[in-house]
Amino acid sequence: MTVFVLGIGSNVNAEYQCHQMIAALEQQFGEVRVSELVRTKAVGLKAPDYMNGVVCLESDMSADALQQWCKILEEQLGRDREQSLCAADIDLLLTVNPAEGLLIEKLVNQVEEPWFRPLVAELLNDR
Repeated sequence: MTVFVLGIGSNVNAEYQCHQMIAALEQQFGEVRVSELVRTKAVGLKAPDYMNGVVCLESDMSADALQQWCKILEEQLGRDREQSLCAADIDLLLTVNPAEGLLIEKLVNQVEEPWFRPLVAELLNDR
């Protein structure tokens, strides 16, 4: 089983949408661990603040298949990539092979978005 760390976010009915994403992930993958949800400013565009969080799950699905599944879920939750409003955004932040060990600091530093880093560290430290 591979450990996947996903970033979730929304700026349309944000808290509700984040909980919808979490519920769908739980339904598909069973037990998931979820960070706190935090509010962040939209970066690079004029848009409402985002609600963001990090979800950690285990699956034997490939990273590509998981990414495709997430994009389908985004569309089901109303994602329109032509708008600055974002109903649902799910991004694969990290893929971790537990057999290689968890070098948490190194993994956290691989995450591009700085607002996700403390949330990723929170989840990986709780493993």
